[in-house]
Amino acid sequence: MHSSPVTPPVASPLAQRRVALATPDPRRATVNQPISPADKLLADVSRNLRAARASLQANNLSATKTRLAAAIAAQPDNRDALRLRATVHTLEQQRDALLSLARGCGYIGRWTCMSRDAGIALQIDSSSKAAQRLATQAMRESELQIEPPIDAAPEQLPDTRDVIAHH
Repeated sequence: MHSSPVTPPVASPLAQRRVALATPDPRRATVNQPISPADKLLADVSRNLRAARASLQANNLSATKTRLAAAIAAQPDNRDALRLRATVHTLEQQRDALLSLARGCGYIGRWTCMSRDAGIALQIDSSSKAAQRLATQAMRESELQIEPPIDAAPEQLPDTRDVIAHH
């Protein structure tokens, strides 16, 4: 009895691809080196600054301040963080001035003025609870002030001249 030589099974192209993907590429091999504390600190500052810029783009001064505080705590002399903090401070002053104007408008019952100034303050700082409260109050008050529509033609009174002239 003569047996034929056994041929190894040929792997399917999909199986070959899986093997190829599982095999590390020597050109891209990375050594798992521990990250130094300085590198971690730099990465944290960079991440916090990116988040602060994104929050500032969204006009969320509260989140911006939180991220900037973390970045400045980690790296107190970071120019980008200090510049952003100055920008936030200026925006807070503008917001606060507008809120003061809105409150003044509310004291004298000028709801449109109050709504406008609170709305601009919200555009500067979408996280401002005071601006949200004033804008809501102005909207509610102005809804209460809406008068019913005036009729197109007032009712005609009956002509009483003929009755008086009769006697």
